[in-house]
Amino acid sequence: MDRKIERNKCQLCGGTMVTRKTTPERPYRYELSGLDNVLLVGIEVRECRQCHVEVPVIPKIAALHKAIAQDLMLKKELLYGKEIRFLRKNAGIAAKQFAALIGVDPAHLSRVENGKIESVSPGTDKLARAVAAVASDGEHLRQVVLAMAEERLGPQLSLFSLKKDHWEKLAA
Repeated sequence: MDRKIERNKCQLCGGTMVTRKTTPERPYRYELSGLDNVLLVGIEVRECRQCHVEVPVIPKIAALHKAIAQDLMLKKELLYGKEIRFLRKNAGIAAKQFAALIGVDPAHLSRVENGKIESVSPGTDKLARAVAAVASDGEHLRQVVLAMAEERLGPQLSLFSLKKDHWEKLAA
C-alpha cells in the first residue's frame, strides 16, 4: 500500500513546510558537499515551521559539483583536507588510488582529509589538483588515471607463455 506524501508536511514531525528562495542575505549552507564554506543562492529550500528541518531543492547537482571543483582547483592557497577529499570524490577516485597517484601513503592522505594534518606539500597539492582535473574531465581520461593508479599500487606481474619456439606476453 503506497502512502501519498504531502508536499507541505514535514516527514519528521508532520509540521507545515514553507518554501523560500535563497538569497545572498540568507543562503543555504551546502554541508552535504563535505565542505564548510559552500553557500547556495537562488535555490528553493523547504523548511518545517515546527522542527526547522531544511530540505533543499538543488537542480543540476553534477554541474554544481563541477563548478565547486573548478573553484577549488583555481584556489591560490594550499587545499585543506576536506577540499582534497571533495576533489578526489568528485573525480571518482578511491583514496588508495588517489594516494598512489599523488605519491603519498594512504594513511597520510587519510590524516590530511580528516584534518589531522593541515595539508600536503605545495608540490603534492598541485599534483592532487592536476589528477582531479584530468580524472574529472571525461570518462576516458578518468580510466587512464585509474589505470595509472593501479600500476602504482603494487608490482604488476608480467605473465609470459612459451609457444613452441618463442615467448609471448599474456594479457593480464
